[in-house]
Amino acid sequence: MRPIFGEYECRLDSKGRFVLPSGLRKQLPDDQQKDFVISRGLDPCLVLYPQHVFEVELKRIHARNQYVEKNRAFARMFINGSMPLELDDSSRVLVPKRLASEAGLEKDLVLVANVDRIEIWEKVRYEQWLADNRGNLERLSEEVMGSLPDKDDES
Repeated sequence: MRPIFGEYECRLDSKGRFVLPSGLRKQLPDDQQKDFVISRGLDPCLVLYPQHVFEVELKRIHARNQYVEKNRAFARMFINGSMPLELDDSSRVLVPKRLASEAGLEKDLVLVANVDRIEIWEKVRYEQWLADNRGNLERLSEEVMGSLPDKDDES
């Protein structure tokens, strides 16, 4: 799967649905534009996974030793609340009420394409997260990427 990118604003309607923007949907392969799994995110957001991406994540999680308590706890927390869903004919996503409530989704949303999944943020929370973390980019880039070899060393 080629990576997906971009931020898209949209709105929840009165029934708790939003339209998956065509610019985002068109970045997905044709066979991955309809079936998804929605789940809690690691941040205060939800995550919309193409079905096959979620299945890969499940395999990775369950490859961990399930006799280790923290592995079971993580698997349970990651999977609980996840729901399969299919876009309707108008490309709408119905967000389960419990998940919407937990993520603080009210009306204005920002969809953040993150390589192989889509984060669903309440716009105010996302803007606050960006403001809180804007100054961290330099520090994080050094911590996360600083130990990588220089391009010239990658032969």
